Amino acid sequence: MSRPLNIVQVTDLYEPFAGGLEHHVGTLSRELARRGHEVTVVTSRLPGTLAEETADGVRIRRIESWSGRVLAGWYERPEVPFHPPVPDPGSVRSLNMILDELRPDIVHAHGWIGYSCLATARRRRPPLIVTLHDYGAMCARKTLLRDGREMCAGPRLDRCLRCAPGQYGAVKGIALAAALRAARMLHGRVDSWIAVSRFVAASSRGWLPREAVISVIPPAVEQPLPAAPRPSWLPASGYLLFVGALGRYKGLHWLLDAYAAAELSPLVVIGTPCDEAPQTWPRNVIVRTAVPHQQVMAAWQHARLAIVPSLWPEPSALAAVEAMSSAIPVVASRIGGMPEIVADGVTGILVTPGSTAELRAALLRLDNSAELRRAMGIAGLSRAERFSAAAVAGMHEQHYRHVLDQRPGPARTPPRTPEGSSR
Repeated sequence: MSRPLNIVQVTDLYEPFAGGLEHHVGTLSRELARRGHEVTVVTSRLPGTLAEETADGVRIRRIESWSGRVLAGWYERPEVPFHPPVPDPGSVRSLNMILDELRPDIVHAHGWIGYSCLATARRRRPPLIVTLHDYGAMCARKTLLRDGREMCAGPRLDRCLRCAPGQYGAVKGIALAAALRAARMLHGRVDSWIAVSRFVAASSRGWLPREAVISVIPPAVEQPLPAAPRPSWLPASGYLLFVGALGRYKGLHWLLDAYAAAELSPLVVIGTPCDEAPQTWPRNVIVRTAVPHQQVMAAWQHARLAIVPSLWPEPSALAAVEAMSSAIPVVASRIGGMPEIVADGVTGILVTPGSTAELRAALLRLDNSAELRRAMGIAGLSRAERFSAAAVAGMHEQHYRHVLDQRPGPARTPPRTPEGSSR
């Protein structure tokens, strides 16, 4: 029997902050701990959180960064700092101390905090694995959307310096774009790369070292989903469900256009507010923000169908996986990593991004056919098993041990996983 591993997961943010990346890291860490591994999560400290605690068998270490103090006034949400795409001296110092103390077998980084991992002392650093959850290795916006609206042809400094200020403001946008460009030289220090979808792997290929190999392992979702009481604010009968940021890039405005012109079941929108959130809503639309994760899971279990109408190249939408895990069919955009999750005509319906007629037709087709919803829901439940915590943790275990077997040099040939790899 293989020995348990000492694993350090390093992530920009962690629970109680709720996001797709954070949910994946939490689910993966808990499952690895359940399998007997020693797991420590190192993350930025948010206001009101403990510097150190243990939850569900996972040790959590929250560290202070210089950027978190110096740039606090620049954050869109001051209570949620983000790590810059360059090494942060405060984070590097804390990471060095933690690595000296824990002596882990593997360090697995998620997000821009990985650049601080790359700057830790080489004598302290065990093999470093970086997961590409989005396009942050090459795009300051992390979305691959030029000016937030159309697909980018690829990173180029002059384009990035014009584009990034549209999201962050002139000073911060230019600084982030320039920093990300300079940090590219650190990519050669990564021992192994993982991408959450084949689309992310292919899109990132040209921005990584030529010899790098990218393994594809999807994000993890708890299965079976935890049982939860039905929230009182949900409609009594069947409803359509959207979960995500209330912004244009998530396709919410497009969805509302399609919904308003059709006779459909009530639409429930659960999301996080943003500057682009709609100011008015069609009738029969119920909007809730700041919804606890447990209530979101309960909402999936009682929904008639799920809608993921993204206009950006969604790397790997956890909302679609959560819906399928509840035997709910999915109507989604045919973009990014979505076709790797939703099997068109089997577990849901894929539509052309921005096509209101296609989206409306798909919604009407599923809303009006209980038999089709049932068949797609059963197929989705089976397909969702590949995203379960057990399946994804198993892929990571295999990958970790392979990287360790390849030491002292970087891993050049990743293990075969059910998801494959990309050069």
